[in-house]
Amino acid sequence: MAFQVGSDIEAMCNPCGDVWHVVVAKVGDKITKVQCKQCSKQHRFKPTGDAPEANLNPTRRKVASAGPKTTRARAKPAAAAGIVHDPNLPTRDYGISERFSLGEQIQHKKFGAGIVCGVEDSKIRVNFTEGVKVLLHAKR
Repeated sequence: MAFQVGSDIEAMCNPCGDVWHVVVAKVGDKITKVQCKQCSKQHRFKPTGDAPEANLNPTRRKVASAGPKTTRARAKPAAAAGIVHDPNLPTRDYGISERFSLGEQIQHKKFGAGIVCGVEDSKIRVNFTEGVKVLLHAKR
């Protein structure tokens, strides 16, 4: 039996539980969208009874992969950049309004002790024990 757009069909409606629907959209022989006769909501076709063969045996399409996954480049740790922790140097508390320079040792409330390993206009990269974090600085 060929179902046309506008013909009645059995399908399951999750919101109201009714099974009587009207076919709203098709792609080829496959019914893609139906409208419930009880609550008037449109949803994808969920076959129950005398569904067309195209809906009972769906064809699976293989999606081509985009290639190997790439990861974002990570910032180099301070030790790799030639900057190492020196216990003789003073440690400054981190504050967004403070200005920091390369190699300075800072103390952050959440991340702990770290070493500035990169400086940009209003951002610094700081190497903490849990990894490199980007923080704001010199904000007034």
